[in-house]
Amino acid sequence: MICGIILSGGLSRRFQVPGEPWVDKALYRVGNEPMVRLVYNALSKVADEVIISVNDQDKAINYKSIIPSAEYVIDDEKLRGPLAGIYSALNKCGGKYAIVVPNDMPYITPKVLEPLINELRNFDAVTYIYPNGHLENALMAVRRTTALQYMDSLVIYGRSKIFDLIRGLPKALFLNPLIHGIEIRSLVNVNRRDDLTNIVININEQLIKSDISIIRNYTINDVTGSRLSELMGSLWYTIITNDPWPEFRLYAEAGLHFLAAHVLLDSANENVKQLGRRILTSLGVGKA
Repeated sequence: MICGIILSGGLSRRFQVPGEPWVDKALYRVGNEPMVRLVYNALSKVADEVIISVNDQDKAINYKSIIPSAEYVIDDEKLRGPLAGIYSALNKCGGKYAIVVPNDMPYITPKVLEPLINELRNFDAVTYIYPNGHLENALMAVRRTTALQYMDSLVIYGRSKIFDLIRGLPKALFLNPLIHGIEIRSLVNVNRRDDLTNIVININEQLIKSDISIIRNYTINDVTGSRLSELMGSLWYTIITNDPWPEFRLYAEAGLHFLAAHVLLDSANENVKQLGRRILTSLGVGKA
């Protein structure tokens, strides 16, 4: 059984236009449908159930008038941002696998989602990586029970970034969309209003030419027991020892420079953090 999760707990700040009334991005129409409905239409074709995670009950009531067949959950207060929505929905759904899609991917298709699910036979998490090395933000498929176990540890350590889940799971696969016949346009994440009319996708710099797999063999017991020899090269080693370099080296050598940069942001040394910011800037990320 596959559980589909739509994340819709954001505040849509970047989507607003100065001087105009506030707009809920999820309800903004692309063509004839609200964005959240377009995501639901694609997700419902590959999932047995769809859960929409929101940040308050009023939003759930509004969305239910548009998508009455979905289940709704409120973001869990133990976590922040998209992780809060993922955590709530994973606790609600009953499937072995879960596929997570943010509400602002109006061009997503079942063809995009199917490879993520298919690869979960051998991995804990599967996501897409752009050919230029940029990771797609919250689009991923995960093993539900495994993800929940590691998210409980994220709660303990006070972690809140979406990439903490990818960094914390032992086995992750990063799919190059070009290899799988996926149009880059279908992965567009709409942050601002003009993203819908001025879609700029630069794939000229193809740093990533294949899929990338990260295989680590630790277990959740290694995490809870702080067994550092097993955790080398993972988020857990980085935050327990305050030493980012083993995890940084793993991602850098694999070509996952985006994740490597995020590892540097966990350093206690401001010069190291600055290096991480510079790498993200070179990848086109304005704010980490």
